[in-house]
Amino acid sequence: MIALWQRLQRGAEEESGATMITMLFFLFCLGSLLSLLLFAEQADYLKMNVQHTADLVTKGARAAGLWEYTDTEGKTQRRLYATSQEAEQADAKVIRGAREEADVLWRLNKPSLENKATGISVVHQKGERASLYRQGIYHLQVEVEQRIPVIWGELDVTVDRVSQSGVYDAMPR
Repeated sequence: MIALWQRLQRGAEEESGATMITMLFFLFCLGSLLSLLLFAEQADYLKMNVQHTADLVTKGARAAGLWEYTDTEGKTQRRLYATSQEAEQADAKVIRGAREEADVLWRLNKPSLENKATGISVVHQKGERASLYRQGIYHLQVEVEQRIPVIWGELDVTVDRVSQSGVYDAMPR
């Protein structure tokens, strides 16, 4: 009877070690899965934040630099002015030039992206193309690089978002 008892104790000790190894393996797999899910959510949040900032800047810039006037044929025309000085030269009444407003809005909203970003690149108006201003369009491209932590280290993520706000005719009802 004592021999049987000792044999059962040794078997339980051996199984206890195997169970512990299996449990650690599954905990590691579960932790890795959770880490990947958190990484995906952080990357999605970064994309949303960059797009929101770009949209805010373009819509504000377009609204500030837009001037509507009636031409000689009686049609309503729209023009976007890059600077207040350019608008004054054309006797246009704008709040502020679109490029000037974009700079102000970018300066105010940049800290939300800079908190964790390792690099930010911004291109206004595809390199300041005057044709976009004449068309009443404000275009902004924002690229943000960030390191997002995962269970085994950090991964580099680059998010590139474009926002374009234009003056478009309303759809007929």
